[in-house]
Amino acid sequence: MTAMREQLTELDGARTAPLYTIPEAARLARVSPGTVRSWLFGAETGESLFQAQPALMVSFLQLIEVVVAAAFRRAERVSLARLKNAHHNAKREMGLDYPFAFEQLEVVGGHVVRILHAKQPGANHQAIDEPSSWTLPDPVACVGRQIGYEGELAARWYPVGDEIPIVIDPRVTAGVPTIQDRGVSVHAIRKRYLAGQDMAFIARDFRLDVNVVECAVRFGEQVEA
Repeated sequence: MTAMREQLTELDGARTAPLYTIPEAARLARVSPGTVRSWLFGAETGESLFQAQPALMVSFLQLIEVVVAAAFRRAERVSLARLKNAHHNAKREMGLDYPFAFEQLEVVGGHVVRILHAKQPGANHQAIDEPSSWTLPDPVACVGRQIGYEGELAARWYPVGDEIPIVIDPRVTAGVPTIQDRGVSVHAIRKRYLAGQDMAFIARDFRLDVNVVECAVRFGEQVEA
């Protein structure tokens, strides 16, 4: 029990440590830097979505919450105020600091969806077999499947899907996108590709599947441009 507690304490420190600049977090979450500033720190609106303390850097758990919130926004097309109220209510009622990064995202998400649709009885997100319950929108459920959890909170994120071993883990290479279990960063692969090395050579050199190298190059283009 003590060893597990120490392990989680170390993990918690990694998950809450400042790792990403605001532009880096924005590229990973595929939102604008202004959105990250506003949602986390209220830099543009004066009132934040997540009520975080003003800072220059973003933690892994904050990044995950931005990713999930962005998925809700894309799926539901609701106002930021309604999403903010849903997040704060879920946080208060469940006693969680990072409800959108919680393992039981179906529980939190269902709570959020109920609030978002409170004035829309009969909306199509209501489960047919359980009229009192709600299901997550597909984009949010998809993000949840890309996240690996430990201690009931997000511990790693597979941004292009868990079938491709590109992982963002706050304990590995300071949370930069990396090939899982290999310690090779996406940046290193893309740098060699831009230097003129073909993907087959890079794959042989790193002992990776060519498809993984291709995915790493494409993902690197998205987040490092």
